Amino acid sequence: MAMIEKKNYWLRHLILIICVVIILFPLVWLISTSIRRDNAAFSPKLFSSRVTLNNYKDLIIQKQNIPELVNELMSISSYIGEYGDITIEEAKKKSNKLLKELETYFVETNKNIDNIEQLYAQIFALYDSQYKDQFFQNINSLRVEDYKNFEQELTNLVNIAEELGIKVQFSNLQQLIKQYFSQRESIISTLRNSNLNKNEEYYVDTLNMLLQIPLNTAVWRVKTYRKWVNEEPAVEPIAEEILSLGNMWKDIETEMNQLIESINVQVNYLFGEALQKISETESKVNTLDTHSSQIVSQQDTLKQNNKKIYTRLVAISDVYIMERDRIKSSFSILEKYDLQNIQGKEPLLGEDKLFFDTVKKLSVIIPQVYENLKSIDEFIQNGFVDTLHFYGEVYTFLNINFNKIYEIKDTTAISPVYKAIKASTIKMSVSLDELIPLSQEYSENTRELANLGTELVSLRDEKIFLEDQLFEIKKEYEELSNNISKIESLPKLLVLLEVSSQEITDNLEAINYSTLMQSKYYPYYIPERNKYVVMNWYNSLVESKNKFDSGKEKLNALQNSFQQNIDIYKNNLDHYLSINYGGNIATITPLSEMQNLYNIQYGSASADISRAGRIVSDLSDITSFSELKKMLRNIDKDLYLLQQDWSAKIRKPFMRWLLNSIIVAGIVSVLTVFMTSVAAYPFSRMRFVGREQGLYFLLIIQMFPGVMFMIAIYGILKFMGDSFGVLGLDTITGLIFAYMGGVAYNMWLFKGYYDTIPDSLEESAMIDGATRFQTFWRIVIPLSLPVIAVVLILTFMNTFNEFVIARIILQSESNYTYAVGLQTFSTGPYETEWGLFTAASLLGAVPMVILFLSMQKWIIGGLTQGSVKG
Repeated sequence: MAMIEKKNYWLRHLILIICVVIILFPLVWLISTSIRRDNAAFSPKLFSSRVTLNNYKDLIIQKQNIPELVNELMSISSYIGEYGDITIEEAKKKSNKLLKELETYFVETNKNIDNIEQLYAQIFALYDSQYKDQFFQNINSLRVEDYKNFEQELTNLVNIAEELGIKVQFSNLQQLIKQYFSQRESIISTLRNSNLNKNEEYYVDTLNMLLQIPLNTAVWRVKTYRKWVNEEPAVEPIAEEILSLGNMWKDIETEMNQLIESINVQVNYLFGEALQKISETESKVNTLDTHSSQIVSQQDTLKQNNKKIYTRLVAISDVYIMERDRIKSSFSILEKYDLQNIQGKEPLLGEDKLFFDTVKKLSVIIPQVYENLKSIDEFIQNGFVDTLHFYGEVYTFLNINFNKIYEIKDTTAISPVYKAIKASTIKMSVSLDELIPLSQEYSENTRELANLGTELVSLRDEKIFLEDQLFEIKKEYEELSNNISKIESLPKLLVLLEVSSQEITDNLEAINYSTLMQSKYYPYYIPERNKYVVMNWYNSLVESKNKFDSGKEKLNALQNSFQQNIDIYKNNLDHYLSINYGGNIATITPLSEMQNLYNIQYGSASADISRAGRIVSDLSDITSFSELKKMLRNIDKDLYLLQQDWSAKIRKPFMRWLLNSIIVAGIVSVLTVFMTSVAAYPFSRMRFVGREQGLYFLLIIQMFPGVMFMIAIYGILKFMGDSFGVLGLDTITGLIFAYMGGVAYNMWLFKGYYDTIPDSLEESAMIDGATRFQTFWRIVIPLSLPVIAVVLILTFMNTFNEFVIARIILQSESNYTYAVGLQTFSTGPYETEWGLFTAASLLGAVPMVILFLSMQKWIIGGLTQGSVKG
């Protein structure tokens, strides 16, 4: 008998599982987000216990809540919007109905508040009667676990110290710590057994201060003790003991410092050379960092200074460069002129004298400025350096020959040249005195920047070398450094060891213990996340109750104010409705007062209620007792429902959008199937001129996306709407018309499918007397149901989800399709409403799922059924 070989396909299965998880995760995220009460897009709790169907309710039913009812009453009493044409009697009837709904909401609010208060009372009662001992048993189990860990840690540190040759004498410190905690326990016991007012804030603050590590009595003495002793003189003896306890803690800190100093002395003796090497290298690195920072600061200062100078020099250079061509042309004539036999004379007054003096200055200044700027790239590139070099030659020549040129300045050949150079020179003389100091400072700053840059590069190279060296040294002594650091922290470990040995008997002790353990007082103890949540459980519950009480008080005040204004409105309803009837616009004070009160007061109440809900939700997740967990979740649920009744909501006609999409996609898919099934038949069964070219033409047309034709379609729709009032912009019919352009691809699908149906079926029918249309309708169409289903589904899906064309054509919110409407959930007031967004996404998928399931049998069915007549 042949053996069947078993193969292991674990890798294939693993890949398939990973693919399924990746593919299904978006759907799981959509579903879980749509039913979560929070609006977080990505929550660490994918499957939260805080679930609700309210997002679906808000999209489908959209029942008005309290602020919406108030706004509706305002619209009715002002006869605006849809109420513009109603009569006073109709307005009164509608107003009374809305007032009844408001009063129903108030009853529900009071009922919710009462239920929440009862649940809180039950939880506190159950905690005190049944679960308190179990909670403290769990708390002390954690404490004992910590004690064992700290004890083991202390043993390890002592062993490490012995291996390193370090003697750690901590018995004296340990004794001081034990005495301190014994004295602290005695003081706390005295406080609790005293006749002092336990409800006073001074009392609670004092207990809290005593339980804190490290102890700080200085602030307590100023803020609490002096005021408390005036209120209750009996506290003074206890206060003296507390201050004495503060001195004990100071003795402990002194002993800690001495122990650390002793450890450091031994460490320096044993490992001083290695540690000194590390310290010296770190010091050098720090010095280099400081020096580099100073250089960078100097560079910034020089750059800022140069920036200002550069701006001024550029302004001067623009004038000099602008005059260059004029001076160059004039100089070309002058240097060729024969001045040898001219005696010359010096100008005495006026512009000629100014010209003469300026030429002398320029002949001296220009060469100096050129020397200052000739190596600076910015002025080489803008042409200023070349201009200065040229002007140096020009004004040297003019300075030497000025008297001769001046004598012949009125000659025909020289007169225009002299005037041109004189005008340009006088124009440039305005900024002449600035050139040397500015160019010299800019040049010096530039050289200094270059030197500083070189020095900075050198320092950075040296720093990299030292850091590499330091890394190698630390790597060599890394374990030693860590062990020494741990040994130096041993005194604080002794404190934690003693703290964890003290039994926790109340919630205040538990809170302070949790705070200390998470404070990194001993830096090498990092607890697991949420390890100590049970220690804060009761305190968090109290905080939640306090937040609820605060929110309830504010909400009750708001509701009472609402009720007073509603009573006023009801008593004067007939008069209020008559005031604005007929087009008058008078403010209905009770309603406007309600709106103002809501806008001012509800936000604070909602914040408190939200905080209370968040706390009880977190508590329910960490509570192991099912009875308490259930009650906490009920509180969270009632708080959520309470907010839903009062929170302002922005309504969108989502179901209208969904219906619009179903209508548009349904009509487009049916018309597409009808048109393409009929149009494809001649291409499959008949032979005519242009048949093949027509098919290719349709295929080519289909290659271009419909958005390319939007300008033309937009123009057609605008023309049709303006001229005939049909198929216009912002209409469902116009959108259907725009979507009908994608029929060519479906014609190819139908044509290809018709080609698979045997011609003999139609020929047999025609022999029996059937017409061509009868064979098409009675034989081809029934056999084509699979392709009809495919085209119908594909067209419906593509049209239903199309966004771009619909967004261009539709402008009115009431005419939006599902895809366009869904986009509004990601902007504006809906930007963070992820629950509504995901719920809307899932609701939008329902029509397509229904259509697909209803036509599934035709998609997977046989292509043809029947036989050839024989």
